Amino acid sequence: MDQELVQYLGEQFGGINRRFEQVDQRFEQIDRQFAEIRREISDRSEETKRHTGVLVEDLRHQVQLVAEGFTIFVDGRYAQDQTNIGRRFDETNSLIRSLYVHINQRVENLERKGQG
Repeated sequence: MDQELVQYLGEQFGGINRRFEQVDQRFEQIDRQFAEIRREISDRSEETKRHTGVLVEDLRHQVQLVAEGFTIFVDGRYAQDQTNIGRRFDETNSLIRSLYVHINQRVENLERKGQG
């Protein structure tokens, strides 16, 4: 082969090799950037998981407080209702007794008048 052709092809292939090396370097740079982005995403994901966990625990605590407050309210309301029912029962019982006494007296008066 002609020396000039060998030299020419060597220069051409050398240029191609340099271009491939440049492309390889750019790919390595892109790979490093992707790796950094993956790390950032992973770190942010972990941070988001932790933050969400904290929010969920706080929400659970608040729901527990609401449930306890509702239980206290229901228990108090039940006690009030029982007291009211008892008081009204006593009032009704007293009213019935007084009516019974009144009716009994009228019946006794009628019986006495009927005998006389």
